[in-house]
Amino acid sequence: MRYLRILLLSPLFLFAAVPQQPRDAEKDTTAILQANYLYNIAKLVEWKDPEMRTGNFVIGVIGSANLYQELIKQYSTRTIGKQPIEVRKLPRTSEVESCHILFVGRTDLALLPDIYKRMSNKPTMVVTEYTGALDDGAVVNFVKVDQLLKYEMSLANAQKHGLVMGLTLKNLAHRVEE
Repeated sequence: MRYLRILLLSPLFLFAAVPQQPRDAEKDTTAILQANYLYNIAKLVEWKDPEMRTGNFVIGVIGSANLYQELIKQYSTRTIGKQPIEVRKLPRTSEVESCHILFVGRTDLALLPDIYKRMSNKPTMVVTEYTGALDDGAVVNFVKVDQLLKYEMSLANAQKHGLVMGLTLKNLAHRVEE
């Protein structure tokens, strides 16, 4: 009887001793893809303002903590051209400091009207993730299409911010507004 009890309980101890791997569901694949998109988009955009071509290449993030962490983890040691990437977690306020790319997450959409006003005619690419963002003033907007993350862009908004979008970037976009 004792051997039978040991035989029945031993598999439980074996499984308890094996370290658990993080499940794929725990990974924020949207943040991983958004970080990848932001990095690759940045490589295909030209900032006309000469001041934006020197110093660090600043990516500001309002909201999305997972995107911020992913940018730090994967891209903070890389460069855009000759500019080292600096990722900043910005406070949840519309008083935004100067940066090359400003991402405003879905949780902070209420800040966007003021951000659009403050950023108008400044050399900052405003990126977000909600329906109608391009009409409101965003340069790039992430959208889900058939369960895939894609981006759309506004050339008119890019021009207002002194940005020249590369041809490859236009060709790869899900939708381009002239």
